[in-house]
Amino acid sequence: MKKKLKPKTNSRGQKRVAKTRRKLKEAALGVFSEKGFEAATVEDITDKADLGKGTLYRHFADKEEMMVALIEDAIDNLINRLRSYPSPPETLEDVLEHFLNAHYDFFVENSEEFILLFQGRLFLKLHGDVPEDLEEPYMRYLREIEQQVSQFEPLKITPPKIRRLACAVAGFTSGYFSFAMICMDDDEIDSSIGPLRKVFVKTLFNFLSQD
Repeated sequence: MKKKLKPKTNSRGQKRVAKTRRKLKEAALGVFSEKGFEAATVEDITDKADLGKGTLYRHFADKEEMMVALIEDAIDNLINRLRSYPSPPETLEDVLEHFLNAHYDFFVENSEEFILLFQGRLFLKLHGDVPEDLEEPYMRYLREIEQQVSQFEPLKITPPKIRRLACAVAGFTSGYFSFAMICMDDDEIDSSIGPLRKVFVKTLFNFLSQD
């Protein structure tokens, strides 16, 4: 009796497609972080990836679709860090401190993704007609912060207040690191984040504790 062969879950063609798509996304991330989304062209991306324009258009409709895909990947990466605690949090202060640590680690290890997220936020603010698929990853990120904070409410906190806190965490981290990249070297950023983290966590906790 012949042994039945199990069907392969990934064909060579599928692997090749995934590899090409990944190569294009890596090239786009590098170009967007270097030149900015508005100045970047499809030719810049294909030149960096060493692929033809026809190959790019088989995977993405345009550079806007590439930007959305990259932002979704970056948000997924950041959310995974927000969910990865070194030890289970016991207090709201633990959660808030972990948020800032997770953002700091993300910034240090994924500076190009951080730059992309900052560009995406500017794009959302400056363009009135923005596709929902670009806005949704940012909303998913805010909802993740809100959900984690809600589990450690010191008092009954209204949803609008938790949303403001989520925006404060996102705004502080992205704003601080954006300017730190311009004005400070890596050692200065590393030494300054500790004291700032303590002050910011205390401020956030006091904000949530107020009526």
